[in-house]
Amino acid sequence: MVIPKEIRERMNLKEDSALLVAETKGGVLILKKLDIKEIADRLRVELKGKDVDEIARRVEEESNERVRRGERPKTLRG
Repeated sequence: MVIPKEIRERMNLKEDSALLVAETKGGVLILKKLDIKEIADRLRVELKGKDVDEIARRVEEESNERVRRGERPKTLRG
């Protein structure tokens, strides 16, 4: 995917920048720049004191079940 130079410069996008890609019901693609440090800091706060392995196991089970039922993945909202 090619992102125009003006947009890359304005958003400070580099070759290794992480982007979330989501599709709307109308077929429009949305790109969101992800700040890995911000995500890690937020997870550290939100998951403090929780059993992360149990959460991961439940998410994996739920995701696998949805795939078996033929459901499309849900997009992240932020």
